[in-house]
Amino acid sequence: MTGTLPLTFDANGLVPVVTADATSGAILMVAFMNVDALARTRDTGLVHYWSRSRGRIWLKGETSGHVQKVHQIFVNCDLNSLLIEVEQIGAVCHDGYPTCFYRRLEADNTLSTIRDRWFDPADVYGQAGGIAALTRLWWSAYHELANAGHKEHSATSRLLHAEDDRVTSRIADELRELAGALDRSHRHQDVETDVLLEAGQVCYWTVLRCIRDGVSWDDVRPDRALVSLSAHDVAPVPTTATLIRRLADTWTREATPDLPELAHETMASVARACTLAGVEPDAVIRADLDDLRSRPYLADFFAGRDALLAG
Repeated sequence: MTGTLPLTFDANGLVPVVTADATSGAILMVAFMNVDALARTRDTGLVHYWSRSRGRIWLKGETSGHVQKVHQIFVNCDLNSLLIEVEQIGAVCHDGYPTCFYRRLEADNTLSTIRDRWFDPADVYGQAGGIAALTRLWWSAYHELANAGHKEHSATSRLLHAEDDRVTSRIADELRELAGALDRSHRHQDVETDVLLEAGQVCYWTVLRCIRDGVSWDDVRPDRALVSLSAHDVAPVPTTATLIRRLADTWTREATPDLPELAHETMASVARACTLAGVEPDAVIRADLDDLRSRPYLADFFAGRDALLAG
């Protein structure tokens, strides 16, 4: 970008932002941006705000997956506020409504709810520390890595921006290694350690393919795939390993697969393999999150989020 930004920030370095639906014109929410939040919004095409309560930049939809895709950004006549027109994915309000302005102030000072609720917040945000909240945080971390600003430091970010497709073949390769770890035709250490390692690789490459292709957490619902199972509910090791290898073939055979469905089934296969190896499926996500937390360039992303996860 060239030239001086034609905008006046207040004493705290902030400007108010009105966000509206690009199609209907409906006002969705009001928030604030600083210079960096605006820059990140323009760089990524997804709206980022400045949280005054948490003292950090946040991506709208980072927990829910209900992101806002920028259409146009307008500046007011006094050059001290913004209007952003967006494509809103899902519902904007954390209470589950399509707009934050879902209540009308009546003459007697009571509030009337005038919008239908689109979702139950408990279903979207999950219980603190639960698999829904855990997988949303994990998914959002990879959304953050899709930010081109991380390419200098992150091989994952570079993969998400690569023109060639190395991702899909790696999903298939890692599925075959997961099957081998399970039936012991491919081994490094004990079955628990090997399955945890290969399951993590399967999930890593799967989420990369989804993020790269614009598939959301809500499309895949990894929380419903990576569920704890009883060994009685899973086919024996030889059968499960065979099914995982067939799934690997599907990834390489299907030119245009139903990506959300295939990604969900891939993660469900991870859960079944983990069950047979005596590993909790959520341990796969927790281990990857621990690795992501160790990256200095993601420190701002994780700041405050772990406290929210813990409840």
